[in-house]
Amino acid sequence: MKNFLNFEYDGERLSDYQMMVCRFDGSGGIETVSSGADLTFQQIRPSGSCRFRLYASSYDTALSATFQICKNPDRTAGQEEAALSPQEVSALQRWLCRRDYKRFKILLDGFEHLYWNGTFGSKQIEYNGQIIGLELTLYTDAPFSFMDEVSAVYDCAAGTSFDLYDNSDEITAIDAQILPDMEITLLDDGNFTLANSMDTRILRVNNCRTNEILRIDGKNQIISSSLSHPALANDFNYFFPRIINTYENRCNTFTPSLDCSIKITYSPIRKIGI
Repeated sequence: MKNFLNFEYDGERLSDYQMMVCRFDGSGGIETVSSGADLTFQQIRPSGSCRFRLYASSYDTALSATFQICKNPDRTAGQEEAALSPQEVSALQRWLCRRDYKRFKILLDGFEHLYWNGTFGSKQIEYNGQIIGLELTLYTDAPFSFMDEVSAVYDCAAGTSFDLYDNSDEITAIDAQILPDMEITLLDDGNFTLANSMDTRILRVNNCRTNEILRIDGKNQIISSSLSHPALANDFNYFFPRIINTYENRCNTFTPSLDCSIKITYSPIRKIGI
């Protein structure tokens, strides 16, 4: 567990509640935590051989972490003020214990641009009949962390390529392809395609018009248009562009078929633990 005292969740900070991260049991020393690289390997030994072959690997669990919080002693006077009231516990758990994932960030030097998507489980910590803190378990939606979104805009002529370098720690060519958000402003009429040198599939949207803006929500796999495009469901081939890297190659070369401006936004993967 990183030695952090404060965190941000869904735009609010723990310190906004006069609270801090703490450790009640007073234990310390060396500990081992997940760093976003907990792969499960499947091996098999061929008959007549003493060597094992690796035939599959996967992430079987998402990152999670458990830590405790209490009132900031610098903002309390005595044991009575250090206790949490039922109203304070209620407010904290309303903030943290969600039914969907929200952005979680550690407020610590070196972690400014990293985040996890998560929600919390919570247990009360009691002493002499008073609630003195909460034990929180963070459940995330991935086995690794992410960098804050990176955006770039490319002004393209038809058939002219541009390069995007995937800055992720994970080799995304296997099973962790990144589906970016895109905003494509078309500057000509026609059938639009977008090819990627790292991919075998091509985005296609037919019957596009000048100044039409195609918005692609990669994470939720949704496409929409700024203009009335009633046949969009039929004109779209339902392939959402991917950002891919191999160990040897991080360069994604995109080539559009029409004059356009393309804004690409994505979060690179980071193998960093909590």
